[in-house]
Amino acid sequence: MHQIIILTGWISFVFLTVLAIGFVITHLLEREWRAFFRTIFVFGLLLTIFGMVLTFNFVSRELVLGSLIFIQLIAIFLIIRYQNPAAIRITEHQYKIDERAAIFHRFYRLKPGDEEFDKFYREQPDKKEIDESIRKLPPLGSPGGKSYFNLTSTFQTATFGVIEQLTKKLEWEPKSVEGKPVAGSAAEFSARLKGYARFLGADLIGITKLNPAYVYSHIGRSEGEWGAPIQLEHSNAIAIAVKMDYEMIKHAPDSAVTTESSIKYFEAAKIAMILARYINLLGYEARAHVDGNYRVLCVPIAADAGLGELGRLGLLITPEFGPRIRLSVVTTNLPLLHEKPTSFGVQHFCAICKKCATNCPSNSIASMDKKNVNGVEKWQTEQESCYRFWRIQGSDCSVCINVCPYSNPNTLMHNLIRWLVRRNNFARRIVFWGDQFFYGKRRRSKYLLPDWHRRS
Repeated sequence: MHQIIILTGWISFVFLTVLAIGFVITHLLEREWRAFFRTIFVFGLLLTIFGMVLTFNFVSRELVLGSLIFIQLIAIFLIIRYQNPAAIRITEHQYKIDERAAIFHRFYRLKPGDEEFDKFYREQPDKKEIDESIRKLPPLGSPGGKSYFNLTSTFQTATFGVIEQLTKKLEWEPKSVEGKPVAGSAAEFSARLKGYARFLGADLIGITKLNPAYVYSHIGRSEGEWGAPIQLEHSNAIAIAVKMDYEMIKHAPDSAVTTESSIKYFEAAKIAMILARYINLLGYEARAHVDGNYRVLCVPIAADAGLGELGRLGLLITPEFGPRIRLSVVTTNLPLLHEKPTSFGVQHFCAICKKCATNCPSNSIASMDKKNVNGVEKWQTEQESCYRFWRIQGSDCSVCINVCPYSNPNTLMHNLIRWLVRRNNFARRIVFWGDQFFYGKRRRSKYLLPDWHRRS
């Protein structure tokens, strides 16, 4: 029995040593110095205690060592046991949202003096005062923003300008190369679409039945007659996600984050447009929904397609990349197989974390409990105050994405943490406390901007 306890003790010591080395290397590579030094202190203390118990012979040594091993085993059991996570709740019937009420429509389509401008604010007078105050601020990528620099802020302007020109026409007609729709099973169509999408650069792709509530009711910012009812009879939706670079997002809220997000919007748009055209050539209807030219709500569709869950910050949180993604969607009548929505603990973790709300520079993210919004229990963000800060800063901010624990890079240790977060509520609380202790409530960038994006 004595030998078994000693052997088990050494196994525990080696386990803690490997764990410590893994975290130390991770924090060192990330240049997260607070986490680096705190990891050395915590694991150093634990390993010292274990080492002394293992190497020094004293009264009750076996009892102390057995107790340490027992505590470790209980902790491991509590952390890794599986518990079904709570999913987001749909509480009642959902209605369609008018795109004209969306923040981007009001600033990218409405122009003072135009008939639609006057009509909108006659019908929505409560939005006029806040909108007018925002219009006095410099547009993104323009002189006057806090992060503006004439050699770098126009990176985003160039990318968004190209996206706007390339995505004006998305209402393509089916035109089968064989003169009639190509026959095939839903399984084969789905497999080929997914493979092609990944070849084109999609990091995540999922397919779902299109919920009519996630189709805008009227045209706002997107191409077409302003205020016209949207007719979209497609039965299926393909959600596409492209990850954003971790190191670029670490510069939030500098304009570098918009340089990154704009190019990933471009990549997501490219994939969606090519997929839609491919489906047209098979003889089926399809439309791409991309930055500046949507007919649908991308986030709830992506959630339905199993890509992730809606988080406190109002964005999709994926298991692989957290909210560090950009989305596009293709809707179609092509027969396809559907994925199921996923649930991996986001609702509980976001309820206890609140790091996005704590760090939000405009206080736009709710720190309180969820509300019932259009039949969904969720945290509601304030789009006006959020966008106002964008205009002041000169970027799309992304502080919430940067500080979200789910946004950490896909290293071995962070993937281990991701696996633990999926297990149960106790594991999520341990991970949250660990994130607070090692990284702190507020995370600062430790990365230098790349040479081509520096101001000097």
